[in-house]
Amino acid sequence: MIAVTVLSLILTSLCSLYFAVANEWQRQNGRGSALAAASMACTRLSDYISQAKGVVVLNRFAAGDAIAVNLPANSAYGIYVPTWSAGKVQYQTGNWIVFYLSDSSGSYGASGNILWAATMTWAGFPGSVTPDTAWSLYYDQPRGRIAPISSLRFALTSDSLPRVTITAASAYAVRGTQSEVRLTRTVCLQNAY
Repeated sequence: MIAVTVLSLILTSLCSLYFAVANEWQRQNGRGSALAAASMACTRLSDYISQAKGVVVLNRFAAGDAIAVNLPANSAYGIYVPTWSAGKVQYQTGNWIVFYLSDSSGSYGASGNILWAATMTWAGFPGSVTPDTAWSLYYDQPRGRIAPISSLRFALTSDSLPRVTITAASAYAVRGTQSEVRLTRTVCLQNAY
């Protein structure tokens, strides 16, 4: 009887230890994946926003949940370069790219957890938004390159130094409980004037 009780205690302790380790592994793995997704979203968006000549924060399903970025027209060796115009060196207005969250279809009108880049023109907006699957999807699979992103917000500060604040969040679950990693990055528009 004592041996059975001791064995029962040992098995209970081992099971408790196993579940504790499994929960911690799930938490660490989920947090790491969420942190990587949010960080990658902020980094990739910063690359474009920092080069922009101008930006427009858009409202789709919530305030500031998309951004249109106007990139300079001229580039040399992958770097945007100014031209001489109107008696001074200026960046010329180029293409507009819009960034937003959508599902694997990339539709501007759909919600989802994949970060999308799309080309657009203001003339037919939002119907002119054309998703870029090469930028957004993982080798044309229905899986996003930058996902899962649970929330994406943009805020523009327009003063002598235009800045965009990006807030990206990625959710993860541990034993049915949802947690979230949230990163914020502020980016200066170095080509805006």
